[in-house]
Amino acid sequence: MIVVTDDTPRPSDAAGETRNRTRLVAGIILLALLLAFVIDNTRRITVGFVFFDHQIRLIYVLIVTVLIGVVLDRLWQHWRRSS
Repeated sequence: MIVVTDDTPRPSDAAGETRNRTRLVAGIILLALLLAFVIDNTRRITVGFVFFDHQIRLIYVLIVTVLIGVVLDRLWQHWRRSS
C-alpha cells in the first residue's frame, strides 16, 4: 500500500489560521483597552448607600455594575425561554 501525503495547506486550514490570528489580535486589542480603562478609573469616589456613604475606587463600582447587568441579562433570557 502506498500512502501519499500532501503538505500543502488546504484553503480551510488557511481560513482557520486567519481566523485564529484575527481572534488573537482582537483579544490583544481588547486587553489593551481594558488595561487602559482600569488605569484611568482608579480614583476614589464616594458611593451613597441607603444609610451610609463609602469611599471606593471607581473601577470596582463599574465592575460590580457590569456583573449585575450580566446576571440580570441571564435571568431575563432564562425567563423568556421558560415562558
